[in-house]
Amino acid sequence: MFPRKYKKISSFKRFVLKMLNLYALDKETLNVVNPAYENLGKNVFKLNDKSIILSNGYLKLDRNIESLDIFYRYAPNNLMWNSSKRWKRIVPDITKKDLILTSINTLNKSIVKFLKKNELKVTINMISDGSEKNFDDYILKIFQNSEIKINFFKSKIKGNKGSYLECCDQSIEAKDLIFFIEDDYIFEENCIEEMIFTYSRLSTLFKKDIFLCPSDYPFYYDSSYLTSLYLGKNFRWRTVKETLLTFMMSKELFQKYNKNIRLIGEQLNDPFEKPLHEIFKKEPCLAPVKSLSFHISKDYPASTEDWMSLWENNFLSYNNSNLSSNHSQQK
Repeated sequence: MFPRKYKKISSFKRFVLKMLNLYALDKETLNVVNPAYENLGKNVFKLNDKSIILSNGYLKLDRNIESLDIFYRYAPNNLMWNSSKRWKRIVPDITKKDLILTSINTLNKSIVKFLKKNELKVTINMISDGSEKNFDDYILKIFQNSEIKINFFKSKIKGNKGSYLECCDQSIEAKDLIFFIEDDYIFEENCIEEMIFTYSRLSTLFKKDIFLCPSDYPFYYDSSYLTSLYLGKNFRWRTVKETLLTFMMSKELFQKYNKNIRLIGEQLNDPFEKPLHEIFKKEPCLAPVKSLSFHISKDYPASTEDWMSLWENNFLSYNNSNLSSNHSQQK
């Protein structure tokens, strides 16, 4: 067995804490860091303040989160199910508009859940590749929350690389956290909350900013993948060396590696995300062991969660519109 490292507490301190029915004191300020009675037996997280993981102890969160800028790039007129055999999706008979509206619906729910208990400036920057006003109006209907600021931008260059570079261009205006999102992901309701708190906690532990990916991709399991595990808010997170193009970073990291990040859209790469993977050789990137977001692609998610129920519960249809298709059950 491996030797264990215990945090030693003097007998006198243990006695005092027990008599006062306290969990712990911050050794620097002597502030009580006791979990609230109604939260007894659960971990405690307070944004830009502290985390208490009962099995792991108290941590002062030195990495404060100032704001979150989401850059969501979408191409509603792209063909999907009938485009080619190679790119048929795991959910059959849907249009790209179906997928985008369902994706945005799950994202909105996740943001709203987080903002109910936490104060943070959240801005969603919609990066359009060939969208029309009537479709953008449907998107605005989903984001009916005054706490979320919505901006719309049109990509200057058509295509996947063009919309990605537009995200890079608009990210210059971001203040702190930057979250790049592709339009074929759906999100668990706890995704944003878990990612924000985990970013703060793990950046504090690493003493540097990090990258986060919300998905537990299948390719993490197709080889002997060397990794290290860390505790986030409620999930375990592991270090990874590759992701697709839905990921979170800080403005500082974006500025530091701007050249590499832009190379994804400026040159041919194999794989497409290769310049990003080069950054992960120098900077920590982590992904959850249990997915917070599912890629609705041609491959099934690696995790065992019921992603299909998440899809069914958020699939959007609109009366008197041509935006939704007749959704058939997966064969």
